[in-house]
Amino acid sequence: MRDIKDSDNEKTRKRLLEISAELDEQKLINSSLQDELNSLNLVFRNSVDILLIVDPETVRITRASDAAEILLGYNPAELVGKMLMDILPDSSGVEPDANRTAVPKIMDGVFLDQKMKCRDGSIRKMDMTSNLVSGNGHNAILLSFRDTAERRRFQREMKKRNSALDGALSAMIIFDTDWKIDYANRKAAIYWKLDTSNIADLDISALIPDKSCLQTMKQAISENSEWEDDIDCIRNDGSDFYAHVTSTAVSDEQDKLWYVLSFVDITKQKKLEEQLRDMSLHDELTGLYNRRGFMTVGRQLLETSIRSKPEIGLLFVDLDNLKLINDKLGHQAGDRAIIETANILRNTFRESDITARMGGDELVALFLGTPLINQKSFKTRIHSSINKLNDKGNLPFKLSLSCGYASTILDENTSLEGLLSRADSLMYSDKLLHRNSR
Repeated sequence: MRDIKDSDNEKTRKRLLEISAELDEQKLINSSLQDELNSLNLVFRNSVDILLIVDPETVRITRASDAAEILLGYNPAELVGKMLMDILPDSSGVEPDANRTAVPKIMDGVFLDQKMKCRDGSIRKMDMTSNLVSGNGHNAILLSFRDTAERRRFQREMKKRNSALDGALSAMIIFDTDWKIDYANRKAAIYWKLDTSNIADLDISALIPDKSCLQTMKQAISENSEWEDDIDCIRNDGSDFYAHVTSTAVSDEQDKLWYVLSFVDITKQKKLEEQLRDMSLHDELTGLYNRRGFMTVGRQLLETSIRSKPEIGLLFVDLDNLKLINDKLGHQAGDRAIIETANILRNTFRESDITARMGGDELVALFLGTPLINQKSFKTRIHSSINKLNDKGNLPFKLSLSCGYASTILDENTSLEGLLSRADSLMYSDKLLHRNSR
């Protein structure tokens, strides 16, 4: 008997614990619902848009925000219970059916320029957003209304901005922080030979394929919100063009960050700069580098090759008797002698070697040593070319050259000036031998 009583007590205790747990859970649910209700109340009091909650079965308004009084003249309480079509005269197809189970056609979507009936009987156009929401086993339609004047004002501003951007002389591209293009003007379409609609939604890397340049740009923009550089861009047809690019970061009305890139095509300017640079580095008579070009490109060769420590050689060449040729046969003959000497050097050395006219009758060749090119071989080739040229008898003079060759293993102590000085001294020694042998 006592065992049965103890068993009943244990069942009662367990049931009480279960009821207590259920009550605690219900309290949490009620607390959460109350928090949601408080948040909803706050939204309905402070929203600048008109918010309406509509029963999807009866199509009656069950709640209205305070903005309804400001924009339409209705006290929110007097809207409760009204049929939606009472204030939305064009809401055809939203009436409930006889069984009041129909879900209206305004379930989800955005509807522009909806006519709304104000309390004084006037009509006001509003933009409507409709969403079906569910909670606690019930469905409701949440409608949001905003005065169309704001949208139209924004559209006018955007139209002005777009007109200004489309009329810009430079290509303008706007993209977001995910590097996706949102807008491109007409000039951008011309630059890249794409339709503006085809540029939108592309990643910025589609227009700037140089990964190193792109990474530098992204890092600079992310850290400083600004960037400026000259870059190489690839068109849709595979051709390229140079552009001067500037970037800046801007925020819209919702504080979303956007980046604006402005591209100015400087391809012609770049080509002109290259032509001018080429003219400043090359000798007009021979087409070889001049002294400035030799010193510029020669130092670059030393700097880029120093890690492998190769043998580097410099040949210094001086025309014999150039003054005598000029005096007897004229400067045109002297120029011919210089040109023929330049051709001999050009044919003796590789394209990767650096040949130059240092001025007057002095020419040089700078090269990295290989098993195929050594002092004996190139001197032999030079003298063979001179003999062949003289044997043809096409020149009104005998071409003769004095040469000096200096070489060293390239390291951090190697200087172009030092090689020139050594080769120049050896050239004069060779010239003295020529004079003494006559």
